[in-house]
Amino acid sequence: MSTMLDTDTILAVDVGSVSTRASLFDVVDGHFRLIASGRAPSTAKAPLFDISEGVRMALDQVVAVTGRKLLDDTDLLIMPVTSQGSGVDSFVATASAGPKVRTVLVGLMPGVSTDSALRLADSTYLDLVGVFDLLDSRRESEKIDLILSARPDLILVVGGTDGGAQDSVLQLIELVAVASELFPPNQRPRIVYAGNRELGAAIADRVGERLDIALAPNVRPSLRVEDLGHARLALGEAIAEGRNKRVRGFDELEQWSGGSMMLTADAYGRVIRYLSRIYDPAKGVLGVDVGANNTMIAAAFEGDLRLSVETDLGLGEPLPTLLRQSSLSDISRWLPSEMSERMILDYIYNKSINPATVPTEDDDLLLELALAREILRLSLKRARKRWPKGRDLKSTWLMPPVEPIIASGSVLARAPRPGYAALTLLDALEPTGITTLVLDPHGLSPSLGAASGSVPMLSVHVLESGSFVSLGTVVAPVGNARMGRKVLSLHLELEQSSEDVVGEVRMGQLAIIPIQQGEHAHLTLRPERGIDVGFGGPGKAGALRIAGGAVGLIIDARGRPLVLAKDPDRRRELNMKWLYDIGARE
Repeated sequence: MSTMLDTDTILAVDVGSVSTRASLFDVVDGHFRLIASGRAPSTAKAPLFDISEGVRMALDQVVAVTGRKLLDDTDLLIMPVTSQGSGVDSFVATASAGPKVRTVLVGLMPGVSTDSALRLADSTYLDLVGVFDLLDSRRESEKIDLILSARPDLILVVGGTDGGAQDSVLQLIELVAVASELFPPNQRPRIVYAGNRELGAAIADRVGERLDIALAPNVRPSLRVEDLGHARLALGEAIAEGRNKRVRGFDELEQWSGGSMMLTADAYGRVIRYLSRIYDPAKGVLGVDVGANNTMIAAAFEGDLRLSVETDLGLGEPLPTLLRQSSLSDISRWLPSEMSERMILDYIYNKSINPATVPTEDDDLLLELALAREILRLSLKRARKRWPKGRDLKSTWLMPPVEPIIASGSVLARAPRPGYAALTLLDALEPTGITTLVLDPHGLSPSLGAASGSVPMLSVHVLESGSFVSLGTVVAPVGNARMGRKVLSLHLELEQSSEDVVGEVRMGQLAIIPIQQGEHAHLTLRPERGIDVGFGGPGKAGALRIAGGAVGLIIDARGRPLVLAKDPDRRRELNMKWLYDIGARE
């Protein structure tokens, strides 16, 4: 097992439901850099149900690029680095692949422990198939029937503050035990208890010999304190154990990583939380990932992480479920040209069957980006309900200040031009004030999170390198103004050029000023009365130093919230215009 205390070379593997990625990091001029990456189809599903083949193919691509031998003659990872330069010093692994974990949630009190458990379930790869609590009006027999009909892989039991309720919690445990023992021995669900910690020993004594039960830290140690982080890690172990029984190959990665393999969502949340501690404390850090089987929204405010994993929203297998929450008109409103409902439905169902397919036609690309917008909007709306007071949906309908926004997902990374990704994020997230859009094209964030526990500077070094692509600085004015009215004046001084840019922006505009990556500029903004650009209130001017990006300086004065035209022809016309404005089309 590597401690990564004196690590130079780190190999990271992330096993997704569609793709498996391998990334090799090494120290160059005193800083960690991405040396090579490989990507291969995942082999966790039928017919193989073994991730090893996908991992080997991804590693082979890294070997082909670097010439570095990673595996020995018996196909085992070489660690640490040999005198001949083979192998790596450390290995980390993350995974989101595997079947969904059918889960029944059993709580003590609605509004307290049950709500905390629901938030916990929403932050990881659980498919909730049943929920009840002590005050549920159903009879015990009906609750047992619920468990039997749900056929869960896992039962999460919560309740009682530390030192609080005991008898009622034990009553719930006994009910769960009775139901679980009615299953055949090889089909019994695993039980995770995350309630009153003082009952842990008693619960283990009562049912530990009869059932598979794991004790986790209390999700609600007191009425005013919620602690999901520690329980999430324990729950992750239970999820991993269940996954390993159905899909082969994970045991090998566990061995290579010294038993520190993480769920992709947990690792993703870790890197976002870490970055929130080193960036502007007045703002949060937002991470969004549009995957095939789920969508992740991670927001952290001075280390306070709020992680959401939407297992029913993704651009793969769960795509048809989007239609239960969004209408076809909700999807088509983002298209720059007319498309029939039949074409949209055909694409949705074909994509759900073949999630690895890549758009080859322009219409397919635009539709997939429209689907990504709607998925992100729904995911963010759900996630913000669980954000801290003052930043949640109850406090404000507008997005709170965040810096930066880190986005990943194949739909964004493989867009033919960066403007497509930038406009998708602007439409879906509607950032306010001043922020930076950063694209993670190689899907490195989970790997950085997995390694950051031992090598925290890895995240910062790689984020500041060319491995992450800055799309540009975004200025999104907030305030009421008529269309066409001036909302701000700007003065841009490029550090590498003697030419300044002076201008004004009007309501409804999407304005782009190209600033190349690697260049910097001094930006002065003077908003009109009643317009807030993020300098402390409406009408307040300010200046800051900004960096260039693949798109440049983006001034999105289309309004917050973004209101699309009601007339379909006018709406499509504007959608096309914005694609040209942001450089996605020429």
